[in-house]
Amino acid sequence: MLILALTTGVRYGELVGLCIEDLDFKNNQIKVHRQWKYKEGGGFGPLKTEQSERVISVDKLTMRTLKQHLKLVENDLENVNKLVFYDPSSDISVVTNDRLNDTLRSILKRLNISPLITVHGLRHTHSSILLYKGVSVLYVSERLGHANIDITTSTYAHVLKEMRERDSEQTSHIFEKLYLK
Repeated sequence: MLILALTTGVRYGELVGLCIEDLDFKNNQIKVHRQWKYKEGGGFGPLKTEQSERVISVDKLTMRTLKQHLKLVENDLENVNKLVFYDPSSDISVVTNDRLNDTLRSILKRLNISPLITVHGLRHTHSSILLYKGVSVLYVSERLGHANIDITTSTYAHVLKEMRERDSEQTSHIFEKLYLK
């Protein structure tokens, strides 16, 4: 769950709302079109915004890991909704947000990584990495399912400012090279 959260940037409710049918192993994609109402005791519900419905490309290693995980849940007769992250011991049928956050904090402490973040923090980490690596803010906004690009630019203004400084320097170098030719 944590790997998929980090590599896709999906919200917790979207993550636990994934069903086996939402996974496309041929094209390495997941379809986000509903969420699990974990605060209401379970069951499917609508996404946060209309733009939250999306198909997300996922790297091959994460998809391979996901395929291995499915062996644990796909044939469980109690998993009537065919949830990817089904947990029969949970009152809400999926791993709770608190339990997932505890697991993440434990891993971060063991690896001596700080600050300690939540699963939602993995969403921000995902976005910050993409932006810093030069992925367009429009694509990141669509990937996150933000209602509009303004939400993305305001949320990640600190990263965009760093990128602007880098872009300014690169622009100067581009035109300096033109003079040298």
